[in-house]
Amino acid sequence: MKPRLLLPLIAATGALLLTGCGQTGPLPVFGKAITSNWITADYDGQPGDEYIATSNLQDVVFNARGEVIGWFVKSYAGTPYIKRKADGSVDLSGLKAQGSLVNMVGERKALALQGGGLDPAQPAETSVPQLNTDLPANEQTAVFRYTQNGVSVTKTVTMHPRNFKIDLKTDVTGGPATVDMLFPGLGKADNPSVKAVPVGGELASVQGSGTLKVDNIQYAALQEKPNQLAHALIIRPQKGTTVGATLTGGEQGLITASLPAASNLEVYGGKNELIHLYQSGYSELPGLFQPNIFGQISLVIVKIMESIYKVVGNWGLVLLLLTVLLRAIMWPLMQAQGRTTARMQVMQPKIKEIQDKYKDRKDRDSQVAMQAEMQRLYKDYNFNPAGCLSTFIPFPVLIALWSTIRNFEFDSGFLWLPDLAIPDPFYILALLYLIVNIGQLYVMTRKNPQMFRQQAFIYLIFLYFALTFPAGVTIYIIVSTLIGIVQQVIINKQVEAETATIGQRVQKTAVAAGAGGASGSKTVIAKAAPNMPGATKPRKPPKTLDAPKD
Repeated sequence: MKPRLLLPLIAATGALLLTGCGQTGPLPVFGKAITSNWITADYDGQPGDEYIATSNLQDVVFNARGEVIGWFVKSYAGTPYIKRKADGSVDLSGLKAQGSLVNMVGERKALALQGGGLDPAQPAETSVPQLNTDLPANEQTAVFRYTQNGVSVTKTVTMHPRNFKIDLKTDVTGGPATVDMLFPGLGKADNPSVKAVPVGGELASVQGSGTLKVDNIQYAALQEKPNQLAHALIIRPQKGTTVGATLTGGEQGLITASLPAASNLEVYGGKNELIHLYQSGYSELPGLFQPNIFGQISLVIVKIMESIYKVVGNWGLVLLLLTVLLRAIMWPLMQAQGRTTARMQVMQPKIKEIQDKYKDRKDRDSQVAMQAEMQRLYKDYNFNPAGCLSTFIPFPVLIALWSTIRNFEFDSGFLWLPDLAIPDPFYILALLYLIVNIGQLYVMTRKNPQMFRQQAFIYLIFLYFALTFPAGVTIYIIVSTLIGIVQQVIINKQVEAETATIGQRVQKTAVAAGAGGASGSKTVIAKAAPNMPGATKPRKPPKTLDAPKD
């Protein structure tokens, strides 16, 4: 494969891998957002309607008893799996399709009550729930009521569209003092981690199939192995509610929570990812999540973001100031990297001359001679090839920063952007992204037009990122790139001035050395050896070399 085609191919492959195309659901909708609300529709094909809390983050389907029969966490915020038809009805085929979108509770029911006359498998007398959406308060509330075998149940469910938390208040009258509530999962995990921590105790978990009972829990959780697409289902009793939990492991992972007749729980059902857990107040629960080095850096970054927000009060300004701050902190490393790049650009013509000189001479002596000339060139221009290693030092911070901003749930817009957590609906950021990256490429390759032409195509591929990433991520990339361009222009001017002086010094040294050698040398005829190119072309004049006098 031609080298000029290899880099774009790698870029395209990387884009697909990073965004998970074909593996995590349909491509995210460019610049769209979902207004959080309740949808009443027939989901399961059985008599009676279901009630769907839809938002940018997830679609959660409740039946009339307040049991969750569909729990769909979106890989890409804002993906509309529920479509509105022209006649006002809704198309739920996107939720029902057996594709990459996974029902977190599988074919089972979450929040179902059993015991003392309550049985989720048996019919019950239900009433139409009270539904309410309060976007300024970040709340979607539903009150479900039903009666079964003389036992009355009232469930008040409060969803929070900007995160994965659910506040659940349950009142059972006419029945036993305690009832069981079921939390099954996880839909795509063959063997999820099932764990609980008792108040004042240590972590207890089920390995493989089996059951374990834990009294007076601080929390209980079902978790997949942490990554961008992993899920977690966590229950945490609120003040005044004492809950015991029976943990069931294996393919049918299950938490059975033993609740008093009147109880308050906080339920987390969403991504098993550090930033979402942190924003929901779960990341510091003992034994729940162990962040790696990138996670530790992410926590520092998000706390810095929160501190800046307390001062400026706008998340868009937070991103701008954070980017400038980190660029300033990393300036010494960036400067070293930039100087290395600039020196390489200045040296490139001379490097090419040396390479062209030896391109047809592959014998060992010629290669050694070429390396010697390269080393002399490096020495003359004070260039250290190992200086390129400084490029990799900021990587952990940059990776953690990118991941933090990508997963952070902003609760505001900025300038023309309605929401920093979704892509720009007007594509202005995508255009700016393309312009600044082409500008950066020009600054980096201005002395090598061929390289500029070869690599410019990459940014047309990377434009996909700007169209699909949350606006907050794209703002960070644009601002960081702009600062990088300014820094590189400054460095280029400094290095060009330095290398011009170096070039003059090298030229003077070469002239002086040549003059000194000519004053005390004689001409020697160099005869071509049979294996040299000169031996096959006798018509060429013999080469002459200056040699010291005997």
